[in-house]
Amino acid sequence: MTETAQPVWGSTNPEIMSDKVQRFGSVIGLKPDMEQRYRELHAEVWPNVIRRIKQSNIRNYSIYITEIEDKKYLFSYFEYIGNDYDNDMRAIANDPVTQAWWKETDPCQRQLPSRREGDNWSLMERVFFN
Repeated sequence: MTETAQPVWGSTNPEIMSDKVQRFGSVIGLKPDMEQRYRELHAEVWPNVIRRIKQSNIRNYSIYITEIEDKKYLFSYFEYIGNDYDNDMRAIANDPVTQAWWKETDPCQRQLPSRREGDNWSLMERVFFN
């Protein structure tokens, strides 16, 4: 039986951030035959998708590609600076242009078993901040 590790809070991993910024990291698989398409889509993200992200109080949104044991993965990071995360995420999910964007990007991705029900990407836990 494996014991589940618990969060550990300290000076370089505070439970509550003093700047009130919420930081999110997540991961999802990338289908190898769709990598080029994914790269092309993200070289010119639709302006209305970018606008909706900013209107929903997200900044410093980045996506990275890596390979682990012959499988490709996407890692994302963003900072949320608003006051109502759930409402802002609903606004993104309900946006028709963003929904159309996801119809382009979702077929490129491979969901991981660690994701929460209803999520596409799997959230990652922060263990260090400086």
